[in-house]
Amino acid sequence: MKHKYLRLGAIALLLFFGNMVKSQSNNGAPKMGKYGCTVAKYSGGSYQYIPKGSFTLKKDGTYTYAGFEKPSNGKFTVDEKGNLHFKGGYLNDGTAEKIDRPNKFFLVFPTIPDHRWTCGLVQ
Repeated sequence: MKHKYLRLGAIALLLFFGNMVKSQSNNGAPKMGKYGCTVAKYSGGSYQYIPKGSFTLKKDGTYTYAGFEKPSNGKFTVDEKGNLHFKGGYLNDGTAEKIDRPNKFFLVFPTIPDHRWTCGLVQ
């Protein structure tokens, strides 16, 4: 009888940890949609948050950056950690690093004048 409970307990642990791993791997994929970006500037003793446009992720692996009069298009990939890597368009060679808040990233790319932007899902 004792062995029966041990086996049931082991099975319950395997199911529990299996579900944890499964849910963590689902967290790596970003939500498709529009991400608004801002940059923080320190001025006069306080921070100002300045809008820097937005990018929209599409299921087909493309993105559109809307921050200029004419939108800019490119492609993106997602690594195992959930970080975004951009090719082509305004964000070319950029990386949006996933942070500890849901659907939020720190974005850096070669032509960025402000060091780093914070981007979050808006729709």
